[in-house]
Amino acid sequence: MKKQLLTVGDSWTYGDELPDIYQAWPYKLSDAIGYEVHNMGMSGSSNASILRRSFEELASNHYDLVIVGWTSPGRIEWKDNVGMAYNLWPGFFEGKRFLTETPWRSSLVEYISQHHSPEYLYQQYLVQVLSLQAHCKVNNIELLMIDVRYRDYYRAVGQEQHDKLEKQIDRDTFIGFGKFGMVELTKGMPHAPGGHPLHQGHERIANEIAKHIRN
Repeated sequence: MKKQLLTVGDSWTYGDELPDIYQAWPYKLSDAIGYEVHNMGMSGSSNASILRRSFEELASNHYDLVIVGWTSPGRIEWKDNVGMAYNLWPGFFEGKRFLTETPWRSSLVEYISQHHSPEYLYQQYLVQVLSLQAHCKVNNIELLMIDVRYRDYYRAVGQEQHDKLEKQIDRDTFIGFGKFGMVELTKGMPHAPGGHPLHQGHERIANEIAKHIRN
């Protein structure tokens, strides 16, 4: 029986804009290392959503390796009185169906666009990273992480203020921390109109993660 791999992340993990989502890096990686993958990438996911879904999945299923692709710290998970969880972030207005179908939510988007604290959002991202690392360590779960984008606006604004938290991150389990993310890995490669990498970029991401695993 093959070892089991869990991947959790946003659209870059899901495989948005690929002609075939099985060209996404989780599937390329699973072929390279011989694991069977359960890909829980979800378009538009916030880090809170990624963390919550990771905890829920790990509570009921065993995996030999978990790989998390963290998204922008600016994304926020929210649940209103309708009871459905959704994700939004500052400036998230145009072309989004859930805002046109449920226009009262635009008030929340407008508020956080005007009044959010990027330093706080970066702090929350660090807390989420540390929480998952601690959980996996206590439960003897093999874990790797990678950012979608290292040179992120929220990191640039909040990094100096939250230096003590950042220093607690286990860099052995965090690929490229302080150096690169998926965006930087795929720089100069073909991307789709929405900014997501095509299969060459996903191949590059998979190869980088596989190299880390082999080393």
